[in-house]
Amino acid sequence: DKVEITALTENAFYYFDKAELGHKLILIEDLDGIWSALYPLRELQSKQRISKTVTIKDRSGNTKTIHLKVHGPVCIAGCTTKESLYEDNANRCFLIYIDESEAQDERVMDIQRKLSAGKINTTEQSEAIQLLQNVQRVLQPVTVRNPYAEFVKIPKEVFKQRRTNAHYLA
Repeated sequence: DKVEITALTENAFYYFDKAELGHKLILIEDLDGIWSALYPLRELQSKQRISKTVTIKDRSGNTKTIHLKVHGPVCIAGCTTKESLYEDNANRCFLIYIDESEAQDERVMDIQRKLSAGKINTTEQSEAIQLLQNVQRVLQPVTVRNPYAEFVKIPKEVFKQRRTNAHYLA
């Protein structure tokens, strides 16, 4: 399951229902547009929960303190045109860069032309996507052990080697 977000405020994540984001993919269309909300997002990734204490007024006008909690785990995917990200965001992610080569441009335009000409069966594609999504929903967790984990060596020039090492091993 996924939650698609175009924009949100700094406090928006705290007002989701307690389990609303758990085991979801959060798709953020433009990371630049949610800069102030990146802290709770990082905490959802790392600690798999966020909390905040706020005051509200009840119907009688009395002030009362409430504690907001939202639980993960979450998976986050976002896009940005920035060349680099804030360090604490970047080292929680696998950064993937777009292939902007001429060859890739031609592949993309070829698909666009075929779609426009009606030569791609979009119904068949939608059915395949739906099948894969349904299969993923019924998967059960398994413990994965990598027999080669002891051979993973992070190069010295990698920023934050310890965190990167743990990230790749996980």
